[in-house]
Amino acid sequence: MKAYIYRILTWLIAVPTVFLSSCNFLDIDPYLSDEFTVDSVFIKKEYTEKYLRNIYSELPTYSLSNYYVGKSMPYSVISDEGLSTLSKSGTHQYNLYSNDLLTPADFGRDRFGEKWNTFYRGIRKANVFINNVKKTQGISELMKSEWTGEALFLKANFYFELMLAFGPVPIVPDDPVTFDTPIDQLMLERNTWDECSEYVTKLLEEAHTKLPDQLRDRSEFGKPTKNAALAVLSRLSLYTASPLYNGDNAEFADLKKKDGTPLLNVVKDMNKWAVAAVQAKRLVDKKPNDLHIVPKMSNTPYFPVPDNEQMDYPNGVGGIDPYHSYKDMFDGESALPSENPEILFCQVSADFQERYLLPRMLDGWGDQIIPQNLVDAYYMADGRTIQDASAAYPYTSGFTTNEVVFSGSRESNGFTILSSTHNWYANREMRFYATIGYNNSYYPSTSTPPHLVDPQDNKVAKFYRDSKSGKDFALTNSNADPEDYPMSGYLNKKFIHYEDSFISGGRRRKKIAISYRMAEVYLNYVEALNELDNTYTINDISVSRNAQEIKYYFNLIRYRAGLPGITDADVGNVARMRDLIEKERRIEFAWEQRRYHDLRRTKKASYYENQPLTGVNVDALESKREDFYSIVRLTMHRPYLFVKFTDRRTFLPIPKAEIDKNRNLQQNLGY
Repeated sequence: MKAYIYRILTWLIAVPTVFLSSCNFLDIDPYLSDEFTVDSVFIKKEYTEKYLRNIYSELPTYSLSNYYVGKSMPYSVISDEGLSTLSKSGTHQYNLYSNDLLTPADFGRDRFGEKWNTFYRGIRKANVFINNVKKTQGISELMKSEWTGEALFLKANFYFELMLAFGPVPIVPDDPVTFDTPIDQLMLERNTWDECSEYVTKLLEEAHTKLPDQLRDRSEFGKPTKNAALAVLSRLSLYTASPLYNGDNAEFADLKKKDGTPLLNVVKDMNKWAVAAVQAKRLVDKKPNDLHIVPKMSNTPYFPVPDNEQMDYPNGVGGIDPYHSYKDMFDGESALPSENPEILFCQVSADFQERYLLPRMLDGWGDQIIPQNLVDAYYMADGRTIQDASAAYPYTSGFTTNEVVFSGSRESNGFTILSSTHNWYANREMRFYATIGYNNSYYPSTSTPPHLVDPQDNKVAKFYRDSKSGKDFALTNSNADPEDYPMSGYLNKKFIHYEDSFISGGRRRKKIAISYRMAEVYLNYVEALNELDNTYTINDISVSRNAQEIKYYFNLIRYRAGLPGITDADVGNVARMRDLIEKERRIEFAWEQRRYHDLRRTKKASYYENQPLTGVNVDALESKREDFYSIVRLTMHRPYLFVKFTDRRTFLPIPKAEIDKNRNLQQNLGY
């Protein structure tokens, strides 16, 4: 019987979602199951380790924005940086939410709404592990400590993801409840944001003491280190200091605990900005120059920055290839985290969304698109905006007459600007070419069998109505969905490798899903410093609005992109720096699921997410290519392609089923 139970347990641990996918964190059955198996599971090292690995399975995947994978993060396609062209009805609810039409009854019945249960399930598993790992035989105390650190880190992440999605949430008991726990003790109300933030901070600080400084070998990639804990602390403390959670939230005055305590801090506390600066500084001081860089290549472009910024990186743009330094992190070219000092926490064997992003001529679906406003946000090559373009690097009409290849070869890792490309897409910064798939973009797709290369458009993404990747094919071909075409005229190339193809016989390069990287920590540090009005000392670390620190760490990002740095005049103006930081984060972290939260925490969503969503005219025929380059409202394709922000879209709705079960659980306002 004992051997039989062990075989069953091994299978349960390996495939837990069969039994737990529909479980709720208040359900009794999972706890009863845990109590029955806990002594057996935590006796042996291999069972304990499997249980720990299973906790990781509840983590979100930051590389995914699609519906069909439950761990996907939807934030790119429900903010102003992206859209899903798929219908708001049926299974895809992104546009339903973006248009402020989603109800709590809708939310929670599909994978878009699974996050509440998923993250609380992860918390429950982490609690079980933390409370029982000490029983495991045959492992050292050091290993028990490190494994506990991993579980604490994961638990902190689950709470933080709940906070990002829903705002303040209930903090459940650290000791898993038992079968005979009174039901009243399960009826938890929401804690305040500050209570949640302090609790998660405590978890991360404890994890930091137990986690290793670095991973031992490649088999441990995907596990956290001390630096990963500091990275989460940096993001958490920055958000906690931001206006939404720090005094600028009068619209949420009715969101209170039963005793009347506001769930969001109603009085601005400057000390929170100091805490954010200190938390970032802890990691910045350890890694003062740790962005991913690739050495300059024979055809790396010239970057038009001032002479004093032509020095070698990090003091200027010299000696590196900015295109590959940025893009190779995301498309699989720099495959090993060990080779990339910028990565702080990642998932190595993650699913990716390439098919949603690739054009039809590579058998992609092309139905997760980039709107014109993000395209227009990118700088020109000399650091000017498109509205203030220079004569040397103009933003103009017309078409290119020559083909330009830079940063590698045309048929592999280089970037090619084809002749007859619209001049809007010439003279742009390197992150533009790493991210934006525009009309007449070349996709090397080197894994495509030569005899299967599309005879109509070859390897060129053409989004004219009558092109292979255009509207007519999607509407008329039985193998396509009528909504599978880039209605804005733009796709995302950030995660596309030059080998990638879905044509039969093609393949995709394995990629890394990055959750935290140093570029964010540098910008977190800069943002927090910029807000300080005095010198503050937190845990013996002093911070103030140090202009040279702001300039240096902001320019690490700029120089890596091949752009001129900010000036002393920029740094001297707090409001100017706020605008520069917001725009830099928008570009640097495009489609990394950060923009959605940045707009909410800074109270800018009502402005940006109520702007008209536009693109180019994909109804134009290739024979009338000039007509393609007129800006149109995307609602001309589908009426649901607009975004409407109201205050209730600050947070996702708590699923109605949870509210019905727990009389103490207050719904988010507006739902």
